[in-house]
Amino acid sequence: MGEILLGALVAVSFAVSVAMEFTKRRILRRAPPSEPVTLPPVSVLKPLRGADPSLDANLETCFRLDYPAFEVVLGAADADDPALDIARRVAARHPSVPSRIVVDERRVGSNPKVNNLSNLLRRARHELVVISDSNVALPSDWLRDMAAHHAQPGVGLVTSLFRGVPGGTLGARAEALQLDAFVAGGVAVASAAGRVCVVGKSMMLLRRDLGRIGGLRLLGRYLAEDQVCGEEIAAKGLRVVVARRVVENRLGRLSLADAAARHLRWARIRRAMSPAAFGCELLLCPVAIALAGAALLLTPASFALLAGTVAVKVALDACAVAGLGGRVDSLLPVASVVRDLGAALLWPLAFTGSTVAWRGRSYRIGPRTLLAADVPDAARAPAPAPYRRRRAAPAAAAAS
Repeated sequence: MGEILLGALVAVSFAVSVAMEFTKRRILRRAPPSEPVTLPPVSVLKPLRGADPSLDANLETCFRLDYPAFEVVLGAADADDPALDIARRVAARHPSVPSRIVVDERRVGSNPKVNNLSNLLRRARHELVVISDSNVALPSDWLRDMAAHHAQPGVGLVTSLFRGVPGGTLGARAEALQLDAFVAGGVAVASAAGRVCVVGKSMMLLRRDLGRIGGLRLLGRYLAEDQVCGEEIAAKGLRVVVARRVVENRLGRLSLADAAARHLRWARIRRAMSPAAFGCELLLCPVAIALAGAALLLTPASFALLAGTVAVKVALDACAVAGLGGRVDSLLPVASVVRDLGAALLWPLAFTGSTVAWRGRSYRIGPRTLLAADVPDAARAPAPAPYRRRRAAPAAAAAS
């Protein structure tokens, strides 16, 4: 009886994973929407904070977009931010692309990214704006694809699928799997089900629609400003859609400590946004479920199920990576098991507090990630054992 129950739980987990991969591939394979006769001019907003090793290359892709009329507005709050010098060098290599560098520390809320975006938007010239994070690399036809989706009737916001590009460490590979399998699959399933799921690494909308929901002043009150933006846009009767083109989230060389801290932050954010959905996430860790079952039952059948579960899980993760155009390497099987077990171990910690660490600061979040006052330095929560942070990896400086 125990083996039957264990097998049923694992089967449910795999069924959900297969559904996520199937819906993700449907988005990637669907026919592209027709471009409007005249593509509207676009302001590309690039908020900066810190200089990770891939920042120059990431910004370079932003200036090489195949689009008739666009500008790039980049900026940071601190005049000494090293990302600004990199942005100036990249912009100087492309004098034909209109661009401006903004240094402004004015605030509209507690969310530092939204404060930065508000200052960038103030200098932007065009009605149609797109937000692209600094750790994202863009395919040359990305902007055309986003604009074509936005031009469809009733669309208010366009977001993108993205894949993780790891820097070679086990932590980075595990984080990339989290993005490729869980996050991208979750965005796809939510979209197919008519629900809103937005990741702010790539977002396009009109200024006037942003104004209709209360603008960046409203979004600055929340840590998950991207998801709140999508929900508020949908509440106005506009559609939120996922574009076909995949952008790259370049992760750098994340340690296991960095990956665990990022995962815990996002877990607490998801719990704040949707407690019921987050409560079911443990079912998406089939290796952890099978391992716990084998440890309890100690039967040949349970150990056989564990071995089969690991094999199927690795295969599904390989499909998730390949489906987004990533590379399947020899580290993937280990990263697959580490990500599955790590997610299960960190899942209960999401219920133990409402403090998240982000960009070197700690924030206390309430329902829907409403931000309270910053938590004092002495009250900052450490990274979860056994992955206590010792030092920040270079790529963490600009990670969202």
